[in-house]
Amino acid sequence: MNRSPFEILGVAPEADDEEIRRAYLQLVQKFPPDREPERFRRIREAYDTLKDARSRMKYKLFHLPELEDLKAFAYRLHPRRPTLAQFRKMLAECMKDVR
Repeated sequence: MNRSPFEILGVAPEADDEEIRRAYLQLVQKFPPDREPERFRRIREAYDTLKDARSRMKYKLFHLPELEDLKAFAYRLHPRRPTLAQFRKMLAECMKDVR
């Protein structure tokens, strides 16, 4: 079972940078790398994915179930009905301009 980074850190998808940072620090204290290296690795990966607004946006666009809702929305807007791969490519192009 794959858990989302939000579940691993125990934060809501709407959490801000500070909430995510606090949750990460609490978990690192609770599960240090020398005692539980595998769990620490998962916590670190989750934090790397969510640590700033840009990486959270990228995760939400490409990895959460809401992507299917976005795909359906794109189908209504785009007359040629892009495939999921084409839709992801379009989103990646849009992301290049986001700072």
